[in-house]
Amino acid sequence: MTSTQFILSRSPVMGIWLSEEVDVARRSASTRVLEYLDAAEVVGLGTGSTIGVFLKTAYDKLARKTLVASSIDTVLTARSLGLKLVEPLAVDSLDLYVDSADEVDPLGRMVKGGGGAMTMEKVLASAAKLRVFIVDELKLVPRIPHRSPVPVEVVPQAISIVRKKIESAGFMCRLRVPGGKRTPVITDIGGAIVDVEPPKQWEPEDIAKFLESVPGVIEHGIFVNYVDILVIGRLSGRVEVVSYRR
Repeated sequence: MTSTQFILSRSPVMGIWLSEEVDVARRSASTRVLEYLDAAEVVGLGTGSTIGVFLKTAYDKLARKTLVASSIDTVLTARSLGLKLVEPLAVDSLDLYVDSADEVDPLGRMVKGGGGAMTMEKVLASAAKLRVFIVDELKLVPRIPHRSPVPVEVVPQAISIVRKKIESAGFMCRLRVPGGKRTPVITDIGGAIVDVEPPKQWEPEDIAKFLESVPGVIEHGIFVNYVDILVIGRLSGRVEVVSYRR
């Protein structure tokens, strides 16, 4: 993978960004991705609000494809638009995978999992010949993890043991729970989510290696070497495309 330089977004005035500008950025970037659909027959779909925008933008082309979703949320969104999908069990490879990210840095390293679907997102991305990620410019950071915690999917019965192991390495951990509840958020595949903040000096690759070494961890939200094409929507409506080598 090659590194690149992209211009990071400036700090918002008084901490407020207009939602219309973000919508313009996402729609513009989604429109640019349409060109990658022409050669694809089997298309994998990530999870999140940006993918919802992409589904609406690309409906005409997606309606003629075999679609595979990474989450129940994406299935429901796609079906509400009239799109039909197949179960991941029905495919063993994808021509194209389209997703977004919570954060992405100039090396193409990403934090994902805000929607809790990172396990199936990694599965589908790893099976795709081409991986395209759509982000608005507010998702660009100098180095991950920056603002977002790293989601970690955990076997529910192992929550306490996993948390102690991770915290002993200097991480801060917070069990993700629904509003007003004490029980954990449970993912589509039955895992619980623990959001962690690693020590500042740790590199993303080291965070990933450590989390993968902890028994009871199913998957984590550090994505390294998963992006082939990054499509950046600027708040102005301008679009930038960055390519990475595998």
